[in-house]
Formats: sequence, C-alpha cells, structure tokens
Amino acid sequence: MTTPAAVADRVAEILGGNWTATAGPWNASGHLDAPGADRYTLHVDAHGELCLWARLNPLGPVAVFREVDTPEDIEAVAEGIAGEIRQHHTPAHQG
Repeated sequence: MTTPAAVADRVAEILGGNWTATAGPWNASGHLDAPGADRYTLHVDAHGELCLWARLNPLGPVAVFREVDTPEDIEAVAEGIAGEIRQHHTPAHQG
C-alpha cells in the first residue's frame, strides 16, 4: 500500500533543493516544506482521491489526483504533484 507520506517523500526527491517531506500520524498524510515556501499537505479524501493542499490557499485543494496502485502510477502522480507545487509555489512571506 502506498501512503500519502510515501508519495510526499518521492515528491520531495523530485523537487530537490531544500524540500523536505514529513509524515503525519500513521502516514495518513504527508507534508512538504521548503524555506520561504508555502507548506503543502497530501491526504486521501473520502472518495479515495489524493488531495494536495496549500496552507496559504484555504479555499480548497490545489490539485486532486486519482488513487495510485502501481509503481508507475506512483511515479506519474508524484511528478504531477511536483509540477503543481512548482506552478503554485508562493513564498510564505507574500501570503
């Protein structure tokens, strides 16, 4: 089983630099942080979709991804999440 925390780990690797991933309780969520960046959270919603949230965007998820089952799916979703973060990235001091 792939957890949101495991996906967050892979996303941090893809983003590189100072990005780090931390697991939430029971690996049910994953958090992505970098100096000067918004904090992003991954979790699975009630529909089984992986949601990417940004702390400075409280109106809803930044992006929603389908459930991941295979290693290929995980890699594709991780790349997609990294792309969304790059596009959405806002320095925290500009909030």
